[in-house]
Amino acid sequence: MLTCLAAECTATYSLAKYTALQEHIEKYTHGRSSLHQHDILVAEAMTICFCVFVATLFGADFFFLLFWPRRLYPMWYNFTKKALAVAITAGVFASAVLSNVVVARHTAFVVRATPEEAKALTDIFFRPPLKYYKWPTNIAYVVQLWVGFIFTAASTVLLFVAADHDETYGIEPKPATMIAVENPSPESRSRLRA
Repeated sequence: MLTCLAAECTATYSLAKYTALQEHIEKYTHGRSSLHQHDILVAEAMTICFCVFVATLFGADFFFLLFWPRRLYPMWYNFTKKALAVAITAGVFASAVLSNVVVARHTAFVVRATPEEAKALTDIFFRPPLKYYKWPTNIAYVVQLWVGFIFTAASTVLLFVAADHDETYGIEPKPATMIAVENPSPESRSRLRA
């Protein structure tokens, strides 16, 4: 969850910088030229949304477990929680793939400008670079997003296992005598046989 939040914050920073770059170019040319960087903005917006969804679902589930550890939730709640976890994990995966492709292969470019004007504009406004893979912030958010996806997938598996365990065995701890009878030690087995 925290890794996804770090990816979300880094993507937000990158999004703000590319938006500011577009505004600077438009302001400098009095609206004649603009910057086309919609691909990175879409990838970052998708990253931000799904990372917030991760924090919402898994953060809420963590605090419910922390404050009410022995509460048995209804079947509809567990089903909804599982469905949302799968959908959010798929969304984080899609965000990671899209961000990876965009950062690795795409580039922003100046529109409605001659090549000389575009070169002059990129010399004046050189940060963030038009080639996405040349800016470490973009690489950092993609790496954080992949790590966050791995942890989100693992958390989804644990969420399924925990919900199924609670449905099967209940939420109450077993008394020590029941545990000893279910898992007898070798010494107690020999005493039971005698």
